[in-house]
Amino acid sequence: MTDVRALTEADWRRLRLIRLRALRDAPHAFISSYYHEAGHDADWWRERLSNDTWLLAFCAATSIQPIGVISATLGLIDSSPHPYVNSLWVARAHRRRHVARTLLHAVLAHLAEEGADAASLWILDGNEAALRLYLAAGFTPTGHRQLVPGSVNRHEERLTKHLRPDGR
Repeated sequence: MTDVRALTEADWRRLRLIRLRALRDAPHAFISSYYHEAGHDADWWRERLSNDTWLLAFCAATSIQPIGVISATLGLIDSSPHPYVNSLWVARAHRRRHVARTLLHAVLAHLAEEGADAASLWILDGNEAALRLYLAAGFTPTGHRQLVPGSVNRHEERLTKHLRPDGR
């Protein structure tokens, strides 16, 4: 069983710890790096929490150490008219136990409550486990591909999911 909790600006230390843990564990899955984010101060982390929605997953049995994280950017980015889901990560010991799916459903429900009609995300080429998760959750490829910002050879593709039952 997994509990999901939203973070506030006061939780910036907790976000910093799990985000850096994710970047160390799965650097191939993220555009940012451990070294880039580890150097930021408390104000930078608080700003991330004030601009985006961050959810943590906890094992219901212990409820102490977070075992997963996900974020949603409510502000519009680039040419997409939808908010973005990003930064999904689950600790290795808790993978394949539906933690990622629970976090994804929770953040999508939050976006729908905020009035979003759809959500988008970017997936890095080669991240097959994440692609399977997103496709199973109802995301579909948009055909929009791009170079990862700041890269000369890494690509990503945008996926979108409609959040309203009528598919709009």
